[in-house]
Amino acid sequence: MDRDIIRAYLWRDAIRLGFCPLGSKDRKRWLLQYRNSLGKFWEIGEHPFKQPFIDGQVKISCKQFCIDFDMYITGIGNYEVHFLYCPANKQNELMWIHGVDSHYFSFPEQSFLTKHNRRKDAIRRMDEYDMVAVIDGLVCHPHTHQHIEAPIDQHEIRIGGGINNAFLFLFHLRYQLCPIEKKRESERLRLINLFRVSIEGNKRIQPNLLMAQPEET
Repeated sequence: MDRDIIRAYLWRDAIRLGFCPLGSKDRKRWLLQYRNSLGKFWEIGEHPFKQPFIDGQVKISCKQFCIDFDMYITGIGNYEVHFLYCPANKQNELMWIHGVDSHYFSFPEQSFLTKHNRRKDAIRRMDEYDMVAVIDGLVCHPHTHQHIEAPIDQHEIRIGGGINNAFLFLFHLRYQLCPIEKKRESERLRLINLFRVSIEGNKRIQPNLLMAQPEET
């Protein structure tokens, strides 16, 4: 089996098992765990949320980079993120909006994989390099991404484009906006192992485990 086909199945499994909470209750639980994980993961010593948590609306202040972002979620494949660069002097503010609208056509990759019906073969043939490639592509270094060169010169921040899943987009921001290089690498290794075990067992990853700190797993 071609390695790209193997990785395509792993890619879809990782999204299904980690970033597709089932129903409103699970979505609230996922977002609550996300909220509770950020302050410790970023090691900023304070709560990054700008206001009390609201279902479907996430408002986060990332002060280490002077970035606020508000995310409005109406469905897993329908969301909008407003990024605001807000320096202390309130000059040269910058806002841009990233939006995903599932009402418009996109390539139906899941349908093709389902009809191909070789998931079990792909899981049996996967190796450690496949999981590295998938986690890097989903979270750590998205294939399509944006950099901010000015006024913030932080090349390691990669804002992924083409991420159709709202919860995956939030999670990748959690990683990208972590200012501690060593912790980012520990998290990358944790995720590679976590998703490998989840995919092999075809079991959903509970939000508290997905949002665990690297040193806790």
